[in-house]
Amino acid sequence: MSPANRLIAGCFFGIITGVAAAAASIFFLGVMWPLGLGIGIAVGIGTGLLLAPTAPPKLEILSVVPVTVEDALTAVATRVTAMDSAMRRLQSRPLWASTGVDERIGQVLGRLRTLGALEEIQQRKQIDGDIHMLHVLGTDYLPTIVNHAIENDRMHSSFSGSGSKAQVEENVASLDEQLGVLSEVLDRIENDVVRGKTQSIQEHTAFLKMRFEQSGTQSVLDLSQPLESTDRPNKPQK
Repeated sequence: MSPANRLIAGCFFGIITGVAAAAASIFFLGVMWPLGLGIGIAVGIGTGLLLAPTAPPKLEILSVVPVTVEDALTAVATRVTAMDSAMRRLQSRPLWASTGVDERIGQVLGRLRTLGALEEIQQRKQIDGDIHMLHVLGTDYLPTIVNHAIENDRMHSSFSGSGSKAQVEENVASLDEQLGVLSEVLDRIENDVVRGKTQSIQEHTAFLKMRFEQSGTQSVLDLSQPLESTDRPNKPQK
């Protein structure tokens, strides 16, 4: 069941259960109607909350360094599936009604999945800069973006003041700019596939840092992450 359908179902069954509980309290248990009505409302709200979509837990940021192309691309595909699932659980919640950031995240995840499934990528003999960057995007950078989306969703739900909620919405909007920069990295990798070439992870990282500086966006990402494992030799696939 999709989050939207689950929300509708939660409201429907909450109302039905509340009415049934109130009727049973008044007509079968002899409870006074004001108390019976209160019981019905409490039961209905409880049922609705149980069935309504809840925010997903934060994603784990993987720190395992892959040693083969297959390991790297399998990890990317697995994490994309987890991120897709998390974002679907957010879509019916109030914060996302007036923003397209959730859709942008979905688009970037779709591009990442498609790139990782390309035969030209999967047939590379060792983890080059492009595959390394795909792995970092799928297991670190994009999960970090999704975790910030989850965190801001929780804050938006817990805050009561309009000013606080507006700040959360501004935080979410800034994620869109960062997704735009990450999309440019995917563009570079797509161009590499077309040209039959690859760039080093240092080149991809330098490009990322340059684009974040040019955009004036305060990144939520640790841009040093790709460089931490570049000294580790990659084992070629057999």
